Amino acid sequence: MCVIFTVVRTDNLKGRRGRLPSKPKSPMQPEPSPPSPPLSLLNALVRAYSQSIPRELDYSQFSAVETGTLGETQQIQLFYRVLTGSMEVTRRWAERLPGFTELHHDDQGLLIDSAFLELFVLRLANRSLLAEEKFVFCTGLVLHRLQCLRGFGEWLDSIRDFSSHLQSLSLDLPAFSCLSALVLLTEQCPGLKEPKKVEELQSKLICCLRDHLSSGGATSVAAAGKATPPVAAILGLRAELRLQRTQGLQRIFYLKLEDLVQPPPLIDRFLDTLPY
Repeated sequence: MCVIFTVVRTDNLKGRRGRLPSKPKSPMQPEPSPPSPPLSLLNALVRAYSQSIPRELDYSQFSAVETGTLGETQQIQLFYRVLTGSMEVTRRWAERLPGFTELHHDDQGLLIDSAFLELFVLRLANRSLLAEEKFVFCTGLVLHRLQCLRGFGEWLDSIRDFSSHLQSLSLDLPAFSCLSALVLLTEQCPGLKEPKKVEELQSKLICCLRDHLSSGGATSVAAAGKATPPVAAILGLRAELRLQRTQGLQRIFYLKLEDLVQPPPLIDRFLDTLPY
């Protein structure tokens, strides 16, 4: 069987324009959308922190009476419970931070363990309602100051003082999100395998915070008629938080010596880092 191939010349089909007419575009065919721009560092920090905030507050155990319905042992158990619950929130938040999961796996765990109590106090100080003597934990649990006395001891007064200082700065959400990440990502953490990578992340965060404050991004502060806090004042909070961490470790150590309630393993292992 023969197959005949027909060759069609297009010379005579070019027309006066000298080219073949192009295929008309269908009016129903949408134009391809441009790729989404990468999320900025500041927006990523805000999103990570916002996703770690409880959707609603838990008043199920709230009481303005010192003992309330909880005995002494139960109050100490509650103290440990808010700590362990906060650890899980902290870990999930850290894994959402830009660049954190790219660090050495051992460094990730070391940074979280080292900064946990500092971040616990920072979040607690930011949310607590001092005038109403309400402490709002990052799990959403709300307790009255009197309910925290047995577990926190003298550490509670120190946390209240830090809360007052922090809230006086009136940090907006982006600035607070930057500060939280800076508390976690510090190259001064002993034992890091790749401190240079952590230092690079820290430098980016400081630049991000400085740009936000200098560009007039702190709108909530300006709207309240307060001056935007300087970068140095915000970074100085990290030294105060390191003192808070030491006091927290000392409180856990004291409760362990009491031997009324043994700390859970997740909290007990922090005592190995206590500076005696």
